Amino acid sequence: MHMEAERETKIFCANCIHCKLVPSPAGAGRYYLRVRCDAGKWRKKLGEEKIYKYCTVARRSIDDCDCYEDMGDGPEFLRDLRTSLPAADELYDAPCPAR
Repeated sequence: MHMEAERETKIFCANCIHCKLVPSPAGAGRYYLRVRCDAGKWRKKLGEEKIYKYCTVARRSIDDCDCYEDMGDGPEFLRDLRTSLPAADELYDAPCPAR
């Protein structure tokens, strides 16, 4: 019930079509996963785009967004996402190019 009440007052970015998962190079053929707002709503004070760690995406929320497009997955999606996200930032190996 708590999550439903929370959803009525907040917009969770992870359930928006504009929330995109992107790789962030870490060198030596490795990368981190990051999330960004494809609508450009995540900005730093000086206007630069803000990109967040993937492991924190379920926490990203705002009170109002004129670009929010609900993917229709609702509370079940957010509950599953919270349990399946890595607890900390993880480093991934880039796939080997096909020959």
